[in-house]
Amino acid sequence: MTTLKNISVLIVDANGESAFDLRQSFTNAGATTHVVSNFVSAEKLLESKTIDAVVLPYSQDPETVAFCRVITERNIPPVFTSEPPPRYPVKRRMSSAIIAVKGLIAEQGAQRYRAVH
Repeated sequence: MTTLKNISVLIVDANGESAFDLRQSFTNAGATTHVVSNFVSAEKLLESKTIDAVVLPYSQDPETVAFCRVITERNIPPVFTSEPPPRYPVKRRMSSAIIAVKGLIAEQGAQRYRAVH
């Protein structure tokens, strides 16, 4: 199983449709997981917590774009979700999200290492 020990993930899910399964999967992988329903709450959480990655629905609406600028300025990688094809079981979809976050964190760590050294 992929592990995300010592990683903090923020899930933004306005509809609450995938938040429960995602949160459970991230928690089972060892991540500290926060769930909010809107970008205002997400930005408030960013002020008070250390967040390593943000999972949010893909959209090009102005509110999502503005939020993505905020997390980009903070060097927090986004993982975009979309409605997965129904042929994929929930467990496979959740595993893909966890692997994506782990990959982004590993890549970001390597970039920081290269920048410092």
